[in-house]
Amino acid sequence: MNVVVVVVIGGIIGALDGVGIFFAPGEPFKTQIFFAAILKGILVSILTGLSLTSRSAWWQGAGYGLLYGFSFALVIFLAKGGFKSMDAPYVVPSGAILGVVTGLLLIKFAFLEL
Repeated sequence: MNVVVVVVIGGIIGALDGVGIFFAPGEPFKTQIFFAAILKGILVSILTGLSLTSRSAWWQGAGYGLLYGFSFALVIFLAKGGFKSMDAPYVVPSGAILGVVTGLLLIKFAFLEL
């Protein structure tokens, strides 16, 4: 596993996930939320990468990415108050989808055999 590739993929996916906060009117902590999204993407990518091997199939990458992306997004959703606040209703689906994308990208690029 190429750790640099894993971190870069996670950072890019996290940045794509968090960039939408800059379009939220009235949000006072845009930069902090953006960097938290990048950190979340990196952590999901590292966990997914550590769960895979060079012989893992694409569906295993997608499955682990789904598991970790969903889990991290659920933690954020619940920390924001869950269904009572509805402050972050799209965090869980987007976290799950971006987790799958992360897993697939890791299978494709982080486990190249030389």
